[in-house]
Amino acid sequence: MKILIICGDHKRNYNFIEHLQKLDNIEISKILLYSREEVVPVAPDNLNSNLKKLWQLHFEKRLEAENRRFNFNLSENFDEKEILKIKNVDEILSMKKEINKIKPDICFLSGIPILSKEILKILPKFTINLHLGIIPYYKGAITMFWPFLFLEPTMAGTTYHIVNNSIDAGEILHNNVPVLEKGDGMHDVAAKSIIEASKDVHLVVEHIKNRISREIIPKFDLSLESKGKLFYKSDWKPSMLKIIYELYDDKIVDLHLNKEIISKIPKLKKINN
Repeated sequence: MKILIICGDHKRNYNFIEHLQKLDNIEISKILLYSREEVVPVAPDNLNSNLKKLWQLHFEKRLEAENRRFNFNLSENFDEKEILKIKNVDEILSMKKEINKIKPDICFLSGIPILSKEILKILPKFTINLHLGIIPYYKGAITMFWPFLFLEPTMAGTTYHIVNNSIDAGEILHNNVPVLEKGDGMHDVAAKSIIEASKDVHLVVEHIKNRISREIIPKFDLSLESKGKLFYKSDWKPSMLKIIYELYDDKIVDLHLNKEIISKIPKLKKINN
């Protein structure tokens, strides 16, 4: 089984590849590595000094949490010919001939912008996104942040779903949530969520193998478009960091475990191979 991967170049985005490459009877034919923003981006000039400090704190805590958990080195595990760096996802259109030559059975996506209809047409029907958020509850952008802003740490997790022309509304294959522990900050939960999803990538591969052999095509559930909430990058405001870090000191998980807040439990879709 041939696999094409299109992912961002942050460590968290290709953590699942570490588990994927260990599987038998698969071939990772090509990795398209999308150049993302800096892991600790520069704060906008229009922020006041307090918000700039919170901005720096927020992204440095993310970097620290991920550096402690993600150490898979892509270049040490794959030949440079297997990795192609791209600065814009539209570049994928120019790779149509190469993708057709590879004939991938599955394409995995992680940490990239939304793909156009034209790009999706040249990718396999089983193009699967590892979404950092539980669909259908949290769709769109920055979906590991919102559960904490809304004091729902149990709603932070991941989703493997088949990609279609609607944002995060393709067939849901598999959800994961991490075990919440005392002392977990928001970024700890996000990193642990990714690790749990990565461990289960073999379930997704085996599931798709089975569906290909039985000629079971992706299911289209139009109701997924109206379920949950679709968040945009513009919904996020730096001032929201005051709630996470000044009001709650990034201890929202502890509040949940101490039963000082009530966080609902999501209904998860699971692959049972």
